[in-house]
Amino acid sequence: MTGLRRALVAIGIAGLVWAAIVEAVIATSDHATNRSVTLVFGVAIGLSFMFTGLFAWWRRPENRFGALMVAVGFAWGLNGLIHANDAVVFTIAGVLSAVYLACLIQLLLAFPSGRIESRSERTLLTVAWAAVIVIPLAAALFSDDFGVGPHQPRNVILIAHDRTVADAIQSVGNLVAFGIAAVLVVILVRRWRGASPLQRRSLAPVFATGIALTGGLAALALVELSPAPQHAVDAVSILPLAAFGALPYAFLVGLGRSRYSRAGALTQLVAGLSERAALRDSLADALGDPGLRVLYRRRGRFEFVYADGSRAELPAGATLVEDGREVLGALVHDPVLEDEPELLAAATSAAAVAMENERLDAELRARVAELQDARERYLRAGLEERRRLERDLHDGAQQRLVALSLRLGLAQSRIATDPRGAAELLAAAREELNQALGELRELARGIHPAILTDRGLDAALEALADRSPVRVALDATPDRRLPGAVEAAAYFVVAESLTNVARYARAAEAHVAVTRVNGSAVVEVRDDGVGGADAGHGTGLQGLADRLAVLDGRLDVHSPAGGGTLVRATIPCASS
Repeated sequence: MTGLRRALVAIGIAGLVWAAIVEAVIATSDHATNRSVTLVFGVAIGLSFMFTGLFAWWRRPENRFGALMVAVGFAWGLNGLIHANDAVVFTIAGVLSAVYLACLIQLLLAFPSGRIESRSERTLLTVAWAAVIVIPLAAALFSDDFGVGPHQPRNVILIAHDRTVADAIQSVGNLVAFGIAAVLVVILVRRWRGASPLQRRSLAPVFATGIALTGGLAALALVELSPAPQHAVDAVSILPLAAFGALPYAFLVGLGRSRYSRAGALTQLVAGLSERAALRDSLADALGDPGLRVLYRRRGRFEFVYADGSRAELPAGATLVEDGREVLGALVHDPVLEDEPELLAAATSAAAVAMENERLDAELRARVAELQDARERYLRAGLEERRRLERDLHDGAQQRLVALSLRLGLAQSRIATDPRGAAELLAAAREELNQALGELRELARGIHPAILTDRGLDAALEALADRSPVRVALDATPDRRLPGAVEAAAYFVVAESLTNVARYARAAEAHVAVTRVNGSAVVEVRDDGVGGADAGHGTGLQGLADRLAVLDGRLDVHSPAGGGTLVRATIPCASS
């Protein structure tokens, strides 16, 4: 037997003992009227709340609604103790006889989640608790009549018998009770109107009974404020008393209808999926949540997209859909559906197969959208790069070549008349030529390094490592040449990554590895620096991602603050 079950059994036994005590008090009372009726209402209703609450507590241990129902059952027993022959017990029970009403209000406010969400509801509950304790206590100080008939014991806290003051306090209490009941009715009606069709099936019995009970209490408070005869007060009190007694059974009916709704919802969902209806529409109809959103997880990464392939953020509170091996997607739903965890679990299980099929379509659309965006950025970057090369050639090598031409012309004109000056001009021209050649080589290396074409990726990476101001270790390189486009992409991934390491990482060492895994070239550059790199910011990493996307590759950056940076590029390539 689990700890929860043992606790519930202990509470059940305590409830039976409490009911037996109340029954014994009523049976031996010297002043109880309508003893048989009092026994039924004093014991049966309390036990109904207790054991219905224990059942709800067992079914939903995370929900406090069951515990609140048990509390109402115990508090109701205080009304039976008002028939005690002992003066102290009689007085305590008389003062606390309305506590069950505060427990009941808390129960209705907390249904169905077991929590009180809004500040206004908490304020209403605070007023209710203060009213059911302070007002009876104040009235008991000036009256010894608790309304239980003749021969009742004395009131041990009576300080002065003043019927006028006691009636005035009671009238204030009735006004407060009417206000609390009216506000509670408004809250319940608003909740009903805001509930989904599926939720209304399970909420209807409890809400209808709760509204009838609250409305009856409000009517009773008004009648007691008027000079109506006692038989009119007794007649009006029948409705709230009957609704109060029916409330635990209304909860059982609501629970049953909730199960029926779950079964109907799943039947509707399976039927919709068998007809190949849209998954989102089938789930929205089955769960009664027209605002439901379905997110699909992309393969190989914890990113989510909508069915049209557009990127989506996973909000807190979303329900993940799994097939036992991996997360397929998520449902973003109305938070109130969290009160139906079994329904959500069954719905996600039923939808997992259909989600796998639609996930492939969403993945394809996302890849197409990414490729289109990457190509557009790549074309723009290419155009900008050509303009930069044009500026560099114009401002650098071209100007040097123009200056070289002028120097050669001057040297030619001085050869006959000033051989020494001509020699100096030729020496300066040679230096200008060397600088122009160096600038042209630097530009060529940025476009496509000659060493990569001539000697392959191994030699090109060694050259990058040698030029890096940070110590670089080449942990692994391919055992044979890769396709030219793949080698170029791998080279520029390493070049850009090592540049970022030198500029920003404040690292002591970097490691480079290029391997072939399942038909793809995997390039990894890892450093021991400060981390915090973001692939979504800066043109360098974004340019790499675009270059890779054109080759159907992917760039992943893992860079926790203080934990170094890992740049990983996966590039499909021929398996030969």
